Amino acid sequence: MALSSVPKFVKKSELDNKRWFVRALLLSAVLTILFTKAYLTFYVIDLGVGIYSILTSFVLFNILFISYFRYKDPYLKVFDKKIPDTEKPLVSIVVPVKNEEVDITDCIQSCLDQTYENKEIIVIDDGSTDKTGEILDRLKEQNKSANLRIVHLEKSVGKKKAIEAASKIAKGEIYAFMDSDCDMAHDATEKAVQIFYFDRQLGAITGHGRVKNRHAGGFRDHFLEKLQDVYADGACRAQKGMESVFSSVTCCAGSLSFYRRDAIQDFIPQWARDRFLGMEFKFATDRRMTAHVLATRPPGFSSTATTNKTKQSVSILTGDSSTSAALGQDKGHIEVKSSFEDMEVNGYWKVLYSSHIRVNIGVPPTLDSLIKQQVRWRKSFIRSLFAAGGIYWKRPFYVALLYYLQTAMKFIRPYIVASTVVFLPLMGDYTTPIVWFAGVLFTGMIYAVDFRLRNPGDRNWLYRPFFTLLSTYVYTWLLIYAAITIKKTGWR
Repeated sequence: MALSSVPKFVKKSELDNKRWFVRALLLSAVLTILFTKAYLTFYVIDLGVGIYSILTSFVLFNILFISYFRYKDPYLKVFDKKIPDTEKPLVSIVVPVKNEEVDITDCIQSCLDQTYENKEIIVIDDGSTDKTGEILDRLKEQNKSANLRIVHLEKSVGKKKAIEAASKIAKGEIYAFMDSDCDMAHDATEKAVQIFYFDRQLGAITGHGRVKNRHAGGFRDHFLEKLQDVYADGACRAQKGMESVFSSVTCCAGSLSFYRRDAIQDFIPQWARDRFLGMEFKFATDRRMTAHVLATRPPGFSSTATTNKTKQSVSILTGDSSTSAALGQDKGHIEVKSSFEDMEVNGYWKVLYSSHIRVNIGVPPTLDSLIKQQVRWRKSFIRSLFAAGGIYWKRPFYVALLYYLQTAMKFIRPYIVASTVVFLPLMGDYTTPIVWFAGVLFTGMIYAVDFRLRNPGDRNWLYRPFFTLLSTYVYTWLLIYAAITIKKTGWR
Protein backbone atom coordinates (compact mmCIF):
# COMPACT_ATOMS: atom_id res chain seq x y z
CA MET A 1 0.00 0.00 0.00
CA ALA A 2 1.38 3.39 -0.92
CA LEU A 3 1.83 5.94 1.80
CA SER A 4 -0.47 8.35 -0.02
CA SER A 5 -3.38 5.91 0.33
CA VAL A 6 -3.12 5.62 4.11
CA PRO A 7 -5.84 7.54 5.98
CA LYS A 8 -4.50 10.52 7.88
CA PHE A 9 -4.03 9.81 11.58
CA VAL A 10 -6.33 11.83 13.83
CA LYS A 11 -5.32 12.39 17.42
CA LYS A 12 -8.13 11.67 19.86
CA SER A 13 -8.63 11.10 23.56
CA GLU A 14 -8.33 7.53 24.82
CA LEU A 15 -11.61 7.79 26.77
CA ASP A 16 -14.55 10.14 26.92
CA ASN A 17 -15.42 12.02 30.11
CA LYS A 18 -17.88 9.37 31.28
CA ARG A 19 -15.31 6.60 31.09
CA TRP A 20 -12.71 8.78 32.77
CA PHE A 21 -15.15 9.19 35.65
CA VAL A 22 -15.45 5.41 35.92
CA ARG A 23 -11.66 5.19 35.97
CA ALA A 24 -11.64 7.55 38.94
CA LEU A 25 -14.19 5.31 40.64
CA LEU A 26 -11.95 2.29 40.00
CA LEU A 27 -9.05 3.99 41.72
CA SER A 28 -11.30 5.01 44.61
CA ALA A 29 -12.42 1.41 44.97
CA VAL A 30 -8.84 0.13 45.04
CA LEU A 31 -7.89 2.74 47.63
CA THR A 32 -10.92 1.84 49.76
CA ILE A 33 -10.02 -1.86 49.61
CA LEU A 34 -6.43 -1.00 50.52
CA PHE A 35 -7.52 0.67 53.78
CA THR A 36 -10.04 -2.09 54.44
CA LYS A 37 -7.29 -4.68 54.12
CA ALA A 38 -5.15 -2.70 56.54
CA TYR A 39 -7.94 -2.80 59.14
CA LEU A 40 -8.59 -6.52 58.58
CA THR A 41 -4.87 -7.30 58.82
CA PHE A 42 -4.56 -5.76 62.27
CA TYR A 43 -7.85 -7.05 63.71
CA VAL A 44 -9.25 -10.01 61.76
CA ILE A 45 -7.09 -12.01 59.34
CA ASP A 46 -3.65 -13.65 59.37
CA LEU A 47 -0.88 -11.04 59.57
CA GLY A 48 1.33 -12.45 56.80
CA VAL A 49 -1.50 -12.87 54.32
CA GLY A 50 -2.84 -9.47 55.28
CA ILE A 51 0.43 -7.65 54.67
CA TYR A 52 0.80 -9.38 51.30
CA SER A 53 -2.75 -8.35 50.39
CA ILE A 54 -2.00 -4.75 51.34
CA LEU A 55 1.05 -4.77 49.09
CA THR A 56 -1.03 -6.24 46.26
CA SER A 57 -3.52 -3.38 46.44
CA PHE A 58 -0.71 -0.84 46.84
CA VAL A 59 0.97 -2.06 43.64
CA LEU A 60 -2.36 -2.25 41.79
CA PHE A 61 -3.24 1.32 42.74
CA ASN A 62 0.15 2.61 41.61
CA ILE A 63 0.07 0.77 38.28
CA LEU A 64 -3.40 2.06 37.47
CA PHE A 65 -2.90 5.59 38.77
CA ILE A 66 0.40 6.14 36.95
CA SER A 67 -0.73 4.51 33.71
CA TYR A 68 -4.03 6.45 33.75
CA PHE A 69 -2.78 9.92 34.55
CA ARG A 70 0.88 9.97 33.49
CA TYR A 71 1.16 7.72 30.45
CA LYS A 72 1.21 9.50 27.11
CA ASP A 73 1.70 7.43 24.00
CA PRO A 74 5.04 8.56 22.49
CA TYR A 75 3.51 8.42 19.02
CA LEU A 76 1.03 11.17 19.89
CA LYS A 77 3.94 13.53 20.54
CA VAL A 78 5.34 13.16 17.03
CA PHE A 79 2.57 11.93 14.72
CA ASP A 80 2.22 15.32 12.99
CA LYS A 81 5.95 15.88 12.45
CA LYS A 82 7.52 15.16 9.08
CA ILE A 83 10.68 13.16 8.44
CA PRO A 84 12.57 14.38 5.36
CA ASP A 85 12.51 11.71 2.67
CA THR A 86 16.30 11.71 2.49
CA GLU A 87 16.60 10.97 6.23
CA LYS A 88 14.16 8.08 6.60
CA PRO A 89 16.14 5.27 8.21
CA LEU A 90 16.28 1.75 6.82
CA VAL A 91 14.36 -0.74 8.97
CA SER A 92 15.38 -4.39 9.06
CA ILE A 93 12.34 -6.54 9.88
CA VAL A 94 13.67 -9.82 11.26
CA VAL A 95 11.47 -12.91 11.55
CA PRO A 96 12.98 -16.16 12.88
CA VAL A 97 10.70 -19.10 12.10
CA LYS A 98 10.51 -22.82 12.72
CA ASN A 99 7.59 -25.04 11.70
CA GLU A 100 4.94 -22.32 11.35
CA GLU A 101 3.25 -23.41 8.11
CA VAL A 102 -0.17 -22.30 9.37
CA ASP A 103 0.74 -18.74 10.37
CA ILE A 104 3.82 -17.80 8.37
CA THR A 105 1.97 -16.48 5.30
CA ASP A 106 -0.01 -13.93 7.32
CA CYS A 107 3.13 -13.00 9.24
CA ILE A 108 5.29 -12.27 6.19
CA GLN A 109 2.43 -10.65 4.29
CA SER A 110 1.98 -8.19 7.15
CA CYS A 111 5.67 -7.29 6.77
CA LEU A 112 5.31 -6.82 3.03
CA ASP A 113 2.19 -4.66 3.49
CA GLN A 114 3.87 -2.15 5.79
CA THR A 115 3.18 1.44 4.79
CA TYR A 116 6.78 2.31 5.57
CA GLU A 117 8.72 1.79 2.37
CA ASN A 118 12.39 1.99 3.37
CA LYS A 119 12.59 -1.52 4.80
CA GLU A 120 14.19 -4.90 4.28
CA ILE A 121 12.62 -8.15 5.45
CA ILE A 122 14.90 -10.95 6.60
CA VAL A 123 13.33 -14.32 7.36
CA ILE A 124 15.50 -17.00 8.96
CA ASP A 125 14.05 -20.49 8.50
CA ASP A 126 15.53 -22.31 11.46
CA GLY A 127 15.62 -25.82 10.04
CA SER A 128 11.84 -26.24 9.61
CA THR A 129 10.70 -29.82 8.95
CA ASP A 130 7.17 -28.97 7.75
CA LYS A 131 6.13 -26.90 4.71
CA THR A 132 7.32 -23.58 6.13
CA GLY A 133 10.35 -23.47 3.81
CA GLU A 134 8.23 -24.12 0.72
CA ILE A 135 5.76 -21.41 1.70
CA LEU A 136 8.58 -18.90 2.22
CA ASP A 137 10.09 -19.67 -1.18
CA ARG A 138 6.69 -19.22 -2.80
CA LEU A 139 6.24 -15.86 -1.07
CA LYS A 140 9.65 -14.80 -2.30
CA GLU A 141 8.72 -15.80 -5.86
CA GLN A 142 5.41 -13.91 -5.66
CA ASN A 143 7.09 -10.73 -4.37
CA LYS A 144 10.18 -10.42 -6.54
CA SER A 145 10.20 -6.64 -6.31
CA ALA A 146 10.12 -6.62 -2.52
CA ASN A 147 13.29 -6.37 -0.44
CA LEU A 148 12.64 -9.83 1.00
CA ARG A 149 15.43 -12.20 1.89
CA ILE A 150 14.86 -15.83 2.90
CA VAL A 151 17.67 -17.72 4.64
CA HIS A 152 17.23 -21.47 5.11
CA LEU A 153 19.33 -23.03 7.85
CA GLU A 154 19.96 -26.73 7.35
CA LYS A 155 20.11 -27.36 11.07
CA SER A 156 18.04 -25.74 13.80
CA VAL A 157 20.17 -23.44 15.95
CA GLY A 158 17.42 -21.86 18.09
CA LYS A 159 15.64 -18.54 17.95
CA LYS A 160 18.43 -16.39 19.39
CA LYS A 161 21.08 -17.66 17.01
CA ALA A 162 18.63 -17.32 14.13
CA ILE A 163 18.27 -13.64 15.04
CA GLU A 164 22.04 -13.37 15.29
CA ALA A 165 22.35 -14.80 11.77
CA ALA A 166 19.94 -12.11 10.55
CA SER A 167 21.86 -9.36 12.34
CA LYS A 168 25.02 -10.26 10.41
CA ILE A 169 23.39 -9.40 7.10
CA ALA A 170 20.90 -6.74 8.23
CA LYS A 171 21.70 -3.16 7.17
CA GLY A 172 18.97 -1.23 8.97
CA GLU A 173 19.45 1.50 11.55
CA ILE A 174 16.40 0.08 13.31
CA TYR A 175 15.58 -3.57 13.91
CA ALA A 176 12.04 -4.91 14.13
CA PHE A 177 11.89 -8.35 15.75
CA MET A 178 8.62 -10.23 15.34
CA ASP A 179 7.54 -13.77 16.26
CA SER A 180 6.56 -15.94 13.32
CA ASP A 181 3.04 -16.65 14.66
CA CYS A 182 2.24 -12.92 14.78
CA ASP A 183 1.23 -10.30 12.24
CA MET A 184 1.59 -6.56 12.72
CA ALA A 185 -0.68 -3.70 11.76
CA HIS A 186 0.13 -2.18 8.38
CA ASP A 187 1.34 1.09 9.93
CA ALA A 188 3.31 -0.37 12.86
CA THR A 189 6.75 0.20 11.35
CA GLU A 190 5.89 3.70 10.16
CA LYS A 191 4.78 4.72 13.64
CA ALA A 192 7.84 3.20 15.29
CA VAL A 193 10.19 5.03 12.93
CA GLN A 194 8.39 8.29 13.63
CA ILE A 195 9.05 7.86 17.36
CA PHE A 196 12.68 6.79 16.92
CA TYR A 197 13.54 9.65 14.59
CA PHE A 198 12.37 12.39 16.94
CA ASP A 199 13.79 10.83 20.11
CA ARG A 200 17.50 10.14 19.71
CA GLN A 201 17.74 8.62 23.17
CA LEU A 202 15.16 5.94 22.42
CA GLY A 203 16.83 2.54 22.44
CA ALA A 204 13.78 0.28 22.12
CA ILE A 205 10.02 0.38 21.90
CA THR A 206 7.44 -2.35 22.22
CA GLY A 207 3.91 -2.48 20.87
CA HIS A 208 0.41 -3.41 21.99
CA GLY A 209 -0.52 -7.06 21.50
CA ARG A 210 -3.96 -8.62 21.05
CA VAL A 211 -4.64 -12.32 20.44
CA LYS A 212 -5.61 -13.40 16.93
CA ASN A 213 -8.62 -15.56 17.79
CA ARG A 214 -9.95 -13.25 20.47
CA HIS A 215 -13.44 -12.97 18.96
CA ALA A 216 -13.83 -16.45 17.46
CA GLY A 217 -16.90 -18.52 18.40
CA GLY A 218 -19.03 -18.33 21.52
CA PHE A 219 -18.18 -18.07 25.22
CA ARG A 220 -16.57 -21.52 25.46
CA ASP A 221 -14.92 -21.50 22.02
CA HIS A 222 -11.25 -20.51 22.10
CA PHE A 223 -11.62 -20.01 25.85
CA LEU A 224 -7.89 -19.98 26.59
CA GLU A 225 -7.15 -17.58 23.73
CA LYS A 226 -9.70 -15.13 25.12
CA LEU A 227 -8.23 -15.43 28.60
CA GLN A 228 -4.82 -14.61 27.22
CA ASP A 229 -6.16 -11.77 25.10
CA VAL A 230 -7.69 -9.83 27.96
CA TYR A 231 -4.52 -10.36 29.99
CA ALA A 232 -2.20 -9.27 27.17
CA ASP A 233 -4.23 -6.11 26.61
CA GLY A 234 -4.09 -5.15 30.28
CA ALA A 235 -0.45 -6.10 30.73
CA CYS A 236 0.47 -3.80 27.85
CA ARG A 237 -1.69 -0.80 28.69
CA ALA A 238 -1.37 -0.95 32.49
CA GLN A 239 2.02 -2.48 33.37
CA LYS A 240 4.02 -1.40 30.33
CA GLY A 241 2.17 1.92 30.27
CA MET A 242 3.24 2.57 33.86
CA GLU A 243 6.86 1.60 33.15
CA SER A 244 6.89 3.69 29.99
CA VAL A 245 6.13 6.80 32.03
CA PHE A 246 9.65 6.36 33.44
CA SER A 247 11.12 5.34 30.06
CA SER A 248 11.95 1.99 31.67
CA VAL A 249 9.83 -0.83 30.21
CA THR A 250 11.23 -4.07 31.63
CA CYS A 251 10.33 -6.40 28.76
CA CYS A 252 10.09 -5.64 25.06
CA ALA A 253 7.82 -8.44 23.88
CA GLY A 254 8.98 -10.94 21.29
CA SER A 255 5.67 -10.58 19.48
CA LEU A 256 6.81 -7.21 18.10
CA SER A 257 9.48 -4.84 19.32
CA PHE A 258 11.76 -2.30 17.65
CA TYR A 259 15.37 -1.66 18.65
CA ARG A 260 17.87 0.95 17.61
CA ARG A 261 20.81 -0.84 16.01
CA ASP A 262 23.35 1.06 18.11
CA ALA A 263 21.67 -0.15 21.29
CA ILE A 264 21.96 -3.90 20.67
CA GLN A 265 24.22 -4.76 17.71
CA ASP A 266 27.37 -5.45 19.74
CA PHE A 267 25.37 -7.34 22.36
CA ILE A 268 23.57 -9.78 20.04
CA PRO A 269 26.40 -12.37 19.86
CA GLN A 270 26.65 -12.44 23.65
CA TRP A 271 22.87 -12.68 23.96
CA ALA A 272 22.74 -15.52 21.44
CA ARG A 273 25.28 -17.48 23.48
CA ASP A 274 24.11 -16.45 26.91
CA ARG A 275 25.39 -18.68 29.69
CA PHE A 276 23.66 -19.25 33.02
CA LEU A 277 24.44 -21.72 35.82
CA GLY A 278 27.38 -23.08 33.87
CA MET A 279 25.41 -23.87 30.71
CA GLU A 280 24.18 -22.18 27.56
CA PHE A 281 20.76 -20.65 28.21
CA LYS A 282 18.88 -21.32 24.98
CA PHE A 283 15.57 -19.63 25.69
CA ALA A 284 14.99 -16.43 23.72
CA THR A 285 15.00 -14.08 26.67
CA ASP A 286 13.33 -10.85 25.57
CA ARG A 287 13.84 -9.57 29.12
CA ARG A 288 17.58 -10.16 28.85
CA MET A 289 17.78 -8.14 25.64
CA THR A 290 15.68 -5.37 27.19
CA ALA A 291 17.85 -5.36 30.31
CA HIS A 292 20.92 -4.69 28.19
CA VAL A 293 19.27 -1.64 26.64
CA LEU A 294 18.15 -0.41 30.06
CA ALA A 295 21.69 -0.75 31.41
CA THR A 296 23.57 1.10 28.67
CA ARG A 297 23.88 4.63 27.32
CA PRO A 298 23.86 5.84 23.71
CA PRO A 299 27.40 5.58 22.31
CA GLY A 300 29.25 8.86 22.10
CA PHE A 301 26.73 10.81 24.17
CA SER A 302 27.83 12.93 27.12
CA SER A 303 25.27 15.23 28.68
CA THR A 304 26.44 18.76 29.45
CA ALA A 305 23.17 19.75 31.05
CA THR A 306 20.97 18.77 33.93
CA THR A 307 18.23 16.18 33.44
CA ASN A 308 15.31 18.47 34.12
CA LYS A 309 12.64 19.18 31.53
CA THR A 310 14.05 22.50 30.39
CA LYS A 311 16.01 23.19 27.21
CA GLN A 312 19.24 21.20 27.28
CA SER A 313 22.57 21.07 25.49
CA VAL A 314 24.00 17.69 24.58
CA SER A 315 27.58 17.29 23.43
CA ILE A 316 28.22 14.45 21.07
CA LEU A 317 31.77 13.30 20.57
CA THR A 318 31.72 10.73 17.83
CA GLY A 319 33.58 9.48 14.88
CA ASP A 320 30.92 6.87 14.15
CA SER A 321 29.35 7.38 10.74
CA SER A 322 26.03 5.76 11.66
CA THR A 323 25.53 8.08 14.63
CA SER A 324 26.50 11.13 12.63
CA ALA A 325 24.29 10.16 9.71
CA ALA A 326 21.37 9.54 12.01
CA LEU A 327 21.67 13.10 13.24
CA GLY A 328 22.17 14.49 9.78
CA GLN A 329 25.51 16.04 10.80
CA ASP A 330 29.16 15.74 9.92
CA LYS A 331 31.59 13.66 11.96
CA GLY A 332 33.40 15.23 14.84
CA HIS A 333 32.23 17.38 17.73
CA ILE A 334 28.57 18.33 17.41
CA GLU A 335 26.55 20.58 19.69
CA VAL A 336 22.87 19.71 19.63
CA LYS A 337 20.25 21.89 21.26
CA SER A 338 16.71 20.63 21.76
CA SER A 339 13.56 21.86 23.45
CA PHE A 340 12.54 18.37 24.58
CA GLU A 341 14.09 15.86 26.98
CA ASP A 342 17.22 14.73 25.13
CA MET A 343 18.95 13.11 28.05
CA GLU A 344 16.39 11.77 30.49
CA VAL A 345 16.86 8.82 32.90
CA ASN A 346 20.47 9.82 33.64
CA GLY A 347 21.48 9.49 30.03
CA TYR A 348 20.59 5.80 29.67
CA TRP A 349 18.65 4.53 26.69
CA LYS A 350 14.91 5.01 26.94
CA VAL A 351 12.72 1.94 26.58
CA LEU A 352 9.10 2.82 25.78
CA TYR A 353 5.72 1.29 24.99
CA SER A 354 3.30 2.59 22.36
CA SER A 355 -0.34 1.58 22.39
CA HIS A 356 -0.62 2.72 18.76
CA ILE A 357 1.89 0.14 17.50
CA ARG A 358 -0.36 -2.89 17.12
CA VAL A 359 0.33 -6.59 16.63
CA ASN A 360 -1.85 -9.70 16.54
CA ILE A 361 -0.20 -12.47 18.51
CA GLY A 362 -0.48 -16.22 18.36
CA VAL A 363 -0.97 -17.93 21.71
CA PRO A 364 -1.14 -21.54 22.94
CA PRO A 365 -4.63 -22.95 22.25
CA THR A 366 -4.48 -25.83 24.76
CA LEU A 367 -3.83 -25.94 28.49
CA ASP A 368 -0.83 -28.23 28.02
CA SER A 369 0.85 -25.90 25.51
CA LEU A 370 -0.03 -22.88 27.66
CA ILE A 371 1.61 -24.38 30.74
CA LYS A 372 4.73 -25.23 28.74
CA GLN A 373 4.90 -21.65 27.47
CA GLN A 374 4.50 -20.23 30.95
CA VAL A 375 7.25 -22.47 32.30
CA ARG A 376 9.59 -21.22 29.56
CA TRP A 377 8.68 -17.63 30.37
CA ARG A 378 9.37 -18.16 34.05
CA LYS A 379 12.75 -19.65 33.30
CA SER A 380 13.51 -16.54 31.28
CA PHE A 381 12.21 -14.41 34.16
CA ILE A 382 14.58 -16.15 36.58
CA ARG A 383 17.47 -15.59 34.18
CA SER A 384 16.54 -11.93 33.79
CA LEU A 385 16.65 -11.35 37.54
CA PHE A 386 20.43 -11.46 37.38
CA ALA A 387 20.41 -8.99 34.48
CA ALA A 388 17.53 -6.56 35.03
CA GLY A 389 17.61 -7.00 38.81
CA GLY A 390 21.24 -6.00 38.93
CA ILE A 391 20.80 -2.77 37.01
CA TYR A 392 17.21 -1.60 37.43
CA TRP A 393 18.12 0.46 40.50
CA LYS A 394 19.79 2.85 38.02
CA ARG A 395 16.38 3.74 36.61
CA PRO A 396 14.05 6.30 38.27
CA PHE A 397 13.53 5.50 41.95
CA TYR A 398 9.78 4.95 42.04
CA VAL A 399 9.55 2.56 39.10
CA ALA A 400 12.55 0.67 40.53
CA LEU A 401 10.76 0.41 43.87
CA LEU A 402 7.66 -1.06 42.19
CA TYR A 403 9.80 -3.46 40.12
CA TYR A 404 11.66 -4.91 43.10
CA LEU A 405 8.47 -5.06 45.15
CA GLN A 406 6.61 -6.97 42.43
CA THR A 407 9.58 -9.30 41.95
CA ALA A 408 9.78 -10.14 45.65
CA MET A 409 6.03 -10.75 45.77
CA LYS A 410 6.27 -13.33 42.96
CA PHE A 411 8.56 -15.46 45.11
CA ILE A 412 6.47 -15.03 48.25
CA ARG A 413 3.16 -15.81 46.54
CA PRO A 414 3.47 -19.64 46.63
CA TYR A 415 3.67 -19.51 50.41
CA ILE A 416 0.68 -17.14 50.61
CA VAL A 417 -1.45 -19.30 48.30
CA ALA A 418 -0.47 -22.47 50.19
CA SER A 419 -1.39 -20.77 53.47
CA THR A 420 -4.84 -19.72 52.26
CA VAL A 421 -5.61 -23.05 50.58
CA VAL A 422 -4.08 -25.55 53.04
CA PHE A 423 -2.34 -24.33 56.19
CA LEU A 424 -4.81 -21.80 57.61
CA PRO A 425 -7.94 -23.93 57.03
CA LEU A 426 -6.20 -26.84 58.79
CA MET A 427 -5.71 -24.54 61.77
CA GLY A 428 -9.39 -23.56 61.70
CA ASP A 429 -8.95 -20.14 60.13
CA TYR A 430 -11.51 -19.86 57.31
CA THR A 431 -11.90 -16.08 57.41
CA THR A 432 -8.47 -15.34 55.96
CA PRO A 433 -8.91 -17.65 52.92
CA ILE A 434 -12.32 -16.12 52.19
CA VAL A 435 -10.94 -12.57 52.41
CA TRP A 436 -8.00 -13.56 50.23
CA PHE A 437 -10.21 -15.19 47.59
CA ALA A 438 -12.49 -12.14 47.55
CA GLY A 439 -9.42 -9.94 47.03
CA VAL A 440 -8.29 -12.05 44.08
CA LEU A 441 -11.70 -11.74 42.43
CA PHE A 442 -11.74 -8.00 43.15
CA THR A 443 -8.42 -7.54 41.37
CA GLY A 444 -9.71 -9.52 38.39
CA MET A 445 -12.85 -7.39 38.22
CA ILE A 446 -10.87 -4.13 38.39
CA TYR A 447 -8.83 -5.19 35.37
CA ALA A 448 -11.99 -6.44 33.66
CA VAL A 449 -13.72 -3.06 33.99
CA ASP A 450 -10.54 -1.32 32.88
CA PHE A 451 -10.51 -3.52 29.76
CA ARG A 452 -14.14 -2.76 29.00
CA LEU A 453 -13.62 0.99 29.34
CA ARG A 454 -10.88 0.92 26.71
CA ASN A 455 -12.62 -1.65 24.50
CA PRO A 456 -16.35 -0.79 24.50
CA GLY A 457 -18.48 -3.57 23.10
CA ASP A 458 -15.76 -6.21 23.54
CA ARG A 459 -17.22 -9.00 25.67
CA ASN A 460 -13.82 -10.47 26.48
CA TRP A 461 -13.81 -8.43 29.68
CA LEU A 462 -15.84 -11.28 31.20
CA TYR A 463 -12.78 -13.54 30.99
CA ARG A 464 -10.48 -11.39 33.12
CA PRO A 465 -11.56 -12.76 36.54
CA PHE A 466 -11.06 -16.30 35.20
CA PHE A 467 -7.53 -15.40 34.14
CA THR A 468 -6.80 -13.94 37.57
CA LEU A 469 -7.85 -17.22 39.20
CA LEU A 470 -5.70 -19.18 36.74
CA SER A 471 -2.74 -16.92 37.41
CA THR A 472 -3.13 -17.09 41.19
CA TYR A 473 -3.84 -20.77 41.72
CA VAL A 474 -1.96 -22.36 38.79
CA TYR A 475 0.71 -20.01 37.43
CA THR A 476 2.00 -19.34 40.94
CA TRP A 477 3.46 -22.84 41.20
CA LEU A 478 5.12 -22.74 37.79
CA LEU A 479 7.85 -20.44 39.10
CA ILE A 480 8.97 -23.17 41.49
CA TYR A 481 8.82 -25.83 38.78
CA ALA A 482 10.73 -23.56 36.38
CA ALA A 483 13.47 -23.05 38.97
CA ILE A 484 13.78 -26.78 39.56
CA THR A 485 13.90 -27.64 35.84
CA ILE A 486 15.77 -24.56 34.64
CA LYS A 487 18.52 -26.63 32.99
CA LYS A 488 16.02 -28.25 30.65
CA THR A 489 16.11 -26.01 27.59
CA GLY A 490 14.66 -25.80 24.11
CA TRP A 491 12.93 -23.32 21.81
CA ARG A 492 9.60 -25.14 21.97
